[in-house]
Amino acid sequence: MLKLFSIFSKTFFKFEVIGTENIPSEGNLIIAANHKSNLDPIFVASAVNKKRKMTAIAKEELFKNKILAKILNKVEIIPINRQNPGLGTIKRILKYIKNDYALVMFPEGTRSKTDDFNNAKAGLSLFATKAKAEIVPCTIYSSYKLFKPAKIYFGKPISLEEYYKQKLTSEDHERISGEVMDIIKQNYYKLEKGEI
Repeated sequence: MLKLFSIFSKTFFKFEVIGTENIPSEGNLIIAANHKSNLDPIFVASAVNKKRKMTAIAKEELFKNKILAKILNKVEIIPINRQNPGLGTIKRILKYIKNDYALVMFPEGTRSKTDDFNNAKAGLSLFATKAKAEIVPCTIYSSYKLFKPAKIYFGKPISLEEYYKQKLTSEDHERISGEVMDIIKQNYYKLEKGEI
């Protein structure tokens, strides 16, 4: 399936991946990306490809479509109730991270329907600190138009080790997730200006 994603991305877009050397080959890892299109998960999967085993979180509503559910289960996507993620779901996500899967996350929680970005949710920081995982900020820069450029940039890994032993509130997690999102945004504007 990942091979098909890669073929799709390279056939229908001017697909360029920068910074794969910043993806650690082992260890607990979350890849955090901006989110403007349904193509984003395909682009990230194509960019990481053979570098790491991957899983991702998707809203549980997507699993109501039987055909889509079959595809999502095949590539080991984890359904989540975005309003009230159950403890079982959280434990399942942490288990994947600790079993050497890179968790792909979109900190905004949902697609941004405008040219701007949504605020980051608490989940990114929560999972990173609970799983003691590094975060690789991933910036997707594309118009999503066929045969136009789609650039994927992986920044240097971010450690949240200073927070591992702290008792963090939801507000703390939102702030920390927001700081990672700021890096993703900064890299987006650099890609836009051709500085990366």
